[in-house]
Amino acid sequence: MSRRVSALGLLLVGAALVVLVGVGLSSAVVYYRTPSELLASRDSTPTRLYGLVVPGSVHVDAATHRLSFRITDGTTSIGVVSTALPTALFRDGVGVVLAGSMGPGDVFAADEVLVKHSEVYEAIQPGQTVPPAVVTSLGGGTP
Repeated sequence: MSRRVSALGLLLVGAALVVLVGVGLSSAVVYYRTPSELLASRDSTPTRLYGLVVPGSVHVDAATHRLSFRITDGTTSIGVVSTALPTALFRDGVGVVLAGSMGPGDVFAADEVLVKHSEVYEAIQPGQTVPPAVVTSLGGGTP
């Protein structure tokens, strides 16, 4: 009888651990969405958005410290506003991952701005904003 109780106890503890790990992993997994996917779904729940910064779209309001720009996946572009300060690598044409949610007017309100970069190090030529190998490695077209 005590063997059955011990086996049942171990089984219950094992099942509880499996459930805890499963719940923990499912809440830790975050999927990245593209501007096309986000606009098609019209979802306003918190999400992560990935795209390339549209050249010429970056504006900073010095009075409010508000950053605004557009990102694209090559098909669709979407406006982004944020008060988060990105790293020095942030510039036109670079890949970014944004954490936030859709706000009014199809504008993504980003709480966090992460700059995606590659391990390719090349000198920037005059008039070039991002090295071609970096844009290619990030999934973009020509700079």
